[in-house]
Amino acid sequence: MLMRLGSLIFAVPAVLLIVLYGIELSTVTSCIEAGGHYNFASGECGEEISERISFYQRHRLLVDLTLLLSTAGALMMTWAMLKKGMTPKSD
Repeated sequence: MLMRLGSLIFAVPAVLLIVLYGIELSTVTSCIEAGGHYNFASGECGEEISERISFYQRHRLLVDLTLLLSTAGALMMTWAMLKKGMTPKSD
């Protein structure tokens, strides 16, 4: 049970970050293909060139908490493996 829960806690936050980043990247790409310039501060497509701000700089708390949660999941999986110990193979 601990191993399955740890696996979910490990994987889901990372997948969530990838999905959120991909959605934003799609929006930026659509803006650029339309001939505009994406404003990362306001999240809008416009005519003015604006400073490029990384995803982490804009969503620092979200990224930090999801990575911390993933680390906790990895530790839970490690604990479950240590707790289970070595089991002999049954033929």
